[in-house]
Amino acid sequence: MRRTLVGLAILGMCVTNMNREVCVAESNGQSALQWQPDLQSAYEISSRENKPMLLVFGAEWCGWCKKLEKSTLENPQMAKYINETFVPVHIDVDGNKRIAEILEVESLPCTIVLSPQADLLGRFEGYAKPGPMYKKLAAAKELQNRIAPASGSR
Repeated sequence: MRRTLVGLAILGMCVTNMNREVCVAESNGQSALQWQPDLQSAYEISSRENKPMLLVFGAEWCGWCKKLEKSTLENPQMAKYINETFVPVHIDVDGNKRIAEILEVESLPCTIVLSPQADLLGRFEGYAKPGPMYKKLAAAKELQNRIAPASGSR
């Protein structure tokens, strides 16, 4: 039931964020992460490429959220790993309150990893340095690899 709710939330709430632009790697110092513009795009890529979605919940006013993105997620090695292994999407809780409620985001920053089938693979609240974050993300990816045969996915 929860998996169905999460899946429906992803599909239903994406429409609210359709006008955001995708951040792509540029040499002028912008994000090296290939952020998807909305959950719908992330879900489609996740399903097609069998990569987990990396949902990073934050807010413009959240200092720890900015620190997580700048010093951890945009670390060159982390960004490379994330781009190769996950489908990242940034979700501003102020503009997407419903999806934050459905996924029970209660503190920021909050990072949630979902399989292409909307299984919860990992949930991490608060700031983490690149090393600890890498371990958490690798564990989430390993969980996907273990449950994929049972769920009938690739």
